Amino acid sequence: MVPALAFSQDTLIYENFDVDPTAAYGLVSNGNDTIWVDYDVDGLVDANARPANWFWSDAGFSTVDVTGCLFSSSWFGSPGQAKNYLILPPIQVVDGNAVISWKSAPRQTPLYLDGYQVMVSTTDNIETSFTDTIFAAAEYLAGGPGADTTFSNFTFNSGFVHGEDGTYCEYSGDADSTRLIGIMRPQSVSLAAYSGQTIYIAFLHGSFDDNLISIDDILVTGTLAGIKNIDADTKISVSPNPASNMVKVNYFLPGTAQVSAHIFDSKGALVQSFEKGMQVSGNQQIDLNVSSLANGKYILQIIAGSKFTKTSFIVAK
Repeated sequence: MVPALAFSQDTLIYENFDVDPTAAYGLVSNGNDTIWVDYDVDGLVDANARPANWFWSDAGFSTVDVTGCLFSSSWFGSPGQAKNYLILPPIQVVDGNAVISWKSAPRQTPLYLDGYQVMVSTTDNIETSFTDTIFAAAEYLAGGPGADTTFSNFTFNSGFVHGEDGTYCEYSGDADSTRLIGIMRPQSVSLAAYSGQTIYIAFLHGSFDDNLISIDDILVTGTLAGIKNIDADTKISVSPNPASNMVKVNYFLPGTAQVSAHIFDSKGALVQSFEKGMQVSGNQQIDLNVSSLANGKYILQIIAGSKFTKTSFIVAK
């Protein structure tokens, strides 16, 4: 018998930037906006005629999702400090289950490494209200010739230094150096500290005279207000488990809904998504290709409308 689908969590906000969404974004934070806001506070002109705020592109300035992501530049006509805010709509954090995840990559590292901060406001979305820093990516400060990729020869401000551990970066093809460029790296932070509050989250790009930063796949999950958090691990089945190539997912839909499947790795980073379209109520089965996944444990979420259930499975080849 196919198990029934009970919903344990919800996708509160999700944007994969596969198409340009910025036309619908506000350009100034008004305090109580319920839409995304893309606010260029610095007003400086980019050295390469790129847009001055967070902008969408599928040009692949870094080794990024070529279907599109957001970028922000700190390389201006004359040296200056970027101050670009990407502000999410308000989020009601019901309990300790809420998590924000995303991917990011700098254009260069370690030389001219762009840093950024993920910040929280518990009052409104005015840029000065973002006083809590929940994640900081470090930026380059000084040191090293252009061709030097030894991180110990550089200094950075405090925070996560992209590429310092030797992962999520590769040698650049630029003719002027062998410096590294960034590869999209997943990050995630718990929002449990804000349980019971409505918050705003901002990605602040504040680098001084560096290059370019990219952001993709912003996802906030948690418990939707008014929806009971139910353990749904036994309400969905995956076979075979362990899997090496294809998996069959069985579940029961209590009502007609738009369905998608999302796979997260053991660190909570989104690694695959599948759109399955509108499905009617009743027993359902979908096939997912997991052949590109590395060996390890994964979480599968089936999203139906605004709700989802989850289970785990293993890839072993």
